[in-house]
Amino acid sequence: MKKRALIFLLVAAFFTAAVMMVELGVRSAVLSPFILLDSKKQEEVHKLLTGYSIYQGDYLLDIQNTREGHDDRPLAFHIGRTDYQFNKVDTGNIALPAGEDMTIMTRRGVEASFNEEATIQSSERKFFFNEYTIHAVEKDASFSIQLKPEFSKALILMIYFCSFLLSCLLALFFNQILSLRNLFTLFMPFILAGMLPLLLNYHFTMGYALLLTNSYIWSLVLCIFLPTFLSVLLTTAVYERTINSEEEQDIMSDPEMSETEFLQFTRRETIGISLLVAGGLGYFCLFFLIPLSLYVEIVDKWYLFIIWYLSLTFIIMLVYTILHRFVGNYADVGSTEPFCSLKKTIEQACRVKVNLFIKEESGYETNAWVYSTPLTSRKGVNIYMTEGLVKKFTLNEIKAVLFHEMGHVKLKHGCRILSITFGVAIAISLIMFFLEKLCLDLDGGII
Repeated sequence: MKKRALIFLLVAAFFTAAVMMVELGVRSAVLSPFILLDSKKQEEVHKLLTGYSIYQGDYLLDIQNTREGHDDRPLAFHIGRTDYQFNKVDTGNIALPAGEDMTIMTRRGVEASFNEEATIQSSERKFFFNEYTIHAVEKDASFSIQLKPEFSKALILMIYFCSFLLSCLLALFFNQILSLRNLFTLFMPFILAGMLPLLLNYHFTMGYALLLTNSYIWSLVLCIFLPTFLSVLLTTAVYERTINSEEEQDIMSDPEMSETEFLQFTRRETIGISLLVAGGLGYFCLFFLIPLSLYVEIVDKWYLFIIWYLSLTFIIMLVYTILHRFVGNYADVGSTEPFCSLKKTIEQACRVKVNLFIKEESGYETNAWVYSTPLTSRKGVNIYMTEGLVKKFTLNEIKAVLFHEMGHVKLKHGCRILSITFGVAIAISLIMFFLEKLCLDLDGGII
């Protein structure tokens, strides 16, 4: 169980990174379509972004039709004839001229209340945001905003514990009470183990955690990472206990069944995966620390937008490539016959060190592959085979397949694929950049 805890951390890190990407897309002051495109429809109304509706802080968004330059305004940018200006505000003292309206946005889970100087005209609860339209009384007003949790503490605590307990309780119900054994009862608890913490905590508990910690990073750890880890861990523990209790006699008679090399890593691999998880999450965490002025530059200059998009593409490819080796159920067969002889033959012919791996429990697959990119390990080229390939092909046929895979390395096909991938990523980033500008430049927006 201790060996598998590292995989549970990877699962939790994956869902946490997914939530971070959602936050980056939904709550960025300059990248979110829910903010800029929606604000374009109401240019005459000032929009106050507070209550963690964006993660950059509290800002007043002012939209005007002007060609005025913005070199001396670091939080302003032009799209077509429209000028977008962000102004840092103090939520304890906000000025509102008489007769004017202001839209105030908070994230779901965070509720806003106002003093008597401002009158609430309307309020609307959307999936990601709460929106309040306020109106000044007969004279110019100066009002303050107080933020509080939208949901009661009792409800928040109940949902928080349910987010990581429901899936293991469901697994316990299926296995211990109903004694059901089918694909549905096997996979459903594990699907819920990953999805429930994300769906429930993102909507109900994230707002409370943000108000409590005043930190996006700690809120994501407490509301997404930790519950997901506990949920997968407890659900797996239920299934392992059930299997061990039913097959205890079989395990005692066959010791090989009690332990497997799958998901059991060396110290070096454990350190590598831990650093990979920390580095991947750290990469996304950096986006929450970047100042709004830099985001304004990214959305205003196409080459910065491309760099930002390529960095995201690169980190995803890097994580996938490294995890493929660490997490995959592969056995090194390069030191055993007949693969040892095959390995020496290929190394002598290609003058490259080769490592041979077999994917265990893959008798139904007939395949072989190699990663021929610059990210290939310095210890040699890793060639992967399936058990189905080894069983169905003769030794000479396997040798031909392995030489075919080495052909990919020699001809640098992986580098070509990598170049094409980044070329497509650049094209997509340019399309996204200019499409956003086109949408924002249309009168009234499109949302």
